[in-house]
Amino acid sequence: MTYETLNRTATQALWNHMPGQPYNWDNQVSVIGEPPRHASPLDVPEAWLAPQLKRLIRPFAQQHSGIPNAGPELDIIERGQYSIVEAHDLQASRFPNTFICRECGHLSTVKPTSQTPTCPSGHGLKPQFQFAEAHNCGLLREIRAPKCANNCSGPMLLRNWRVLDTRQWVWRCGKCGTRAERRVVYCPDCKTSPTSVLRVPQTSLHYPQSLTVINPPTRSEYTGMKDDAIGAAAVGQLIGAVAPGLDALRAATSGGGSDDKLAQAKATCEALGIHPDDPLYESMMDKARQASASVGGWQKEVEALALPPEALEVIGDEVFSLTRATAAPSLDVDGLLRNPPSADLIPTYGEYPALFDRYKLADVTLLRELPIANVVAGYTRISAHAVQQTRAGDKGTWFKFFPASNSKYPMYGKRTETEGLLVRVKPLEVIRWLVDSGVVPDPEVTDESNAYKWLLRVREPVVDMFNAPEQRITRSVLGLVHSMSHRFMKAIAARCGLNIDSLAEYLFPSALAFLVYANTRSDFTLGGIEHVYRYDLADALSELAADPRCVFDPPCRRSFGGACAACLHTSEISCERFNTVLDRNLLFGTLPTADGTDPDQTSDEITWQAFWAP
Repeated sequence: MTYETLNRTATQALWNHMPGQPYNWDNQVSVIGEPPRHASPLDVPEAWLAPQLKRLIRPFAQQHSGIPNAGPELDIIERGQYSIVEAHDLQASRFPNTFICRECGHLSTVKPTSQTPTCPSGHGLKPQFQFAEAHNCGLLREIRAPKCANNCSGPMLLRNWRVLDTRQWVWRCGKCGTRAERRVVYCPDCKTSPTSVLRVPQTSLHYPQSLTVINPPTRSEYTGMKDDAIGAAAVGQLIGAVAPGLDALRAATSGGGSDDKLAQAKATCEALGIHPDDPLYESMMDKARQASASVGGWQKEVEALALPPEALEVIGDEVFSLTRATAAPSLDVDGLLRNPPSADLIPTYGEYPALFDRYKLADVTLLRELPIANVVAGYTRISAHAVQQTRAGDKGTWFKFFPASNSKYPMYGKRTETEGLLVRVKPLEVIRWLVDSGVVPDPEVTDESNAYKWLLRVREPVVDMFNAPEQRITRSVLGLVHSMSHRFMKAIAARCGLNIDSLAEYLFPSALAFLVYANTRSDFTLGGIEHVYRYDLADALSELAADPRCVFDPPCRRSFGGACAACLHTSEISCERFNTVLDRNLLFGTLPTADGTDPDQTSDEITWQAFWAP
């Protein structure tokens, strides 16, 4: 096999040319990715990704081990046996190394470095036979011909191989002509179920298991963020006990309790020669008392939520990511009004707050130059989900790490910048919607801070991206935020110059927020979302509830979960949750029955009231 170079950007390689991933090489031959010749550390701290990695891998580990919240894959994350790197000098080898004669069907297997073989019957060079055996456990190997039932030494010939339906393939002995009986080949690695014969390459042979990190800190920045209290302080920020912004979080966790701050102030005064009878001394002590009261105040308010430590950790990571996102350069409605591109747009910008109120949004903010890191932690075969539903029953999918080097498993990533719209939903309106729909009794909260506190107490954190939460309130709120996000993506895609598959979402369900950002997988930002924010946001918002119908209604909304490919679904590279927990009924209300009456409400069924009025 000759050695050639395929030019791809680092971002393209991240998704299409990873180790263990089959792909076409210059449209001539199929190959499979090998570990890169060189990899450099990505400027994203491994510990920063640990919580998200656990949530990504947990469903696969549980399915594999059969033990809740445990498994060898999770142990690797717990022990820190992984490294975040950027791949350089990617390489691949020919795969599959099977070749078939177009005339007689003679199949042969050669080494990856061998030249293209010829047919022993004189039919010339053989083309590559681009089919392979694969299994959910990660197996991928070349097809092997069965042995002749008469134990002949002649070759086995494959007939009818041009038909894509492999069930119609026929093996026949080239010497005695005996037809081989059809057999079921069980996976030689896990021996749990039969393998599948699939064409190489195709998506089902390699599903990148990836995650997106919003504005991750650099390795040097992370050294100042190791305080265990920073997640709790972020929760305090959500409930209004800590001022907005990263600087406020750092200040809230920068020192110990009140005694420590007072002692520091006294030591500073002594070092500067400031005596207690000096007015400056009393001024500094007053500031120290205020700072200590502030620190103690947010801690007490967070402790009053009585959240379990595991829930506080998950929610803290989520809302801290939201704070990190808002630290990017941004533009809000006030900024538009202060510096409009044209004076003619001022009346339009003046309408934005009314539109936000109509759709029960706290605000919509443009994030520019938003740093993100895309990290491919590993891959799966046959299915992207931890459990694959088949006619024979549910089958578990195994998570596969990339081959380890230096005792650590590499996870390949890339830091880029993008743009997006950060949307926050009003918490009081969410509670009112839950009450009106009969999900919860009225808690009688009247301000935003208490609304967030109440929602944090009654909901469980979202820890599984594949399955819907079991708790009804959590599932309802997640479905509302997620459905709203998809509706936004479709409204923005029509105006920003990007296909909807080039947009992606990041959900902050605990904070009732979501981010729709450009996911072009390129190394530059087009500016299409900023154009929408400056010129077309009013029209985009007006479309959110303009037409709540689907071409497959009423069955889609009544019987198919209120979401399908024609209405709310997007591609899996755009959706954070693989198109699960989506329902237009949450946005527009439950459709009445065929006779026009409201559906019967049982303990398991909810008659949803419209969150958005048409």
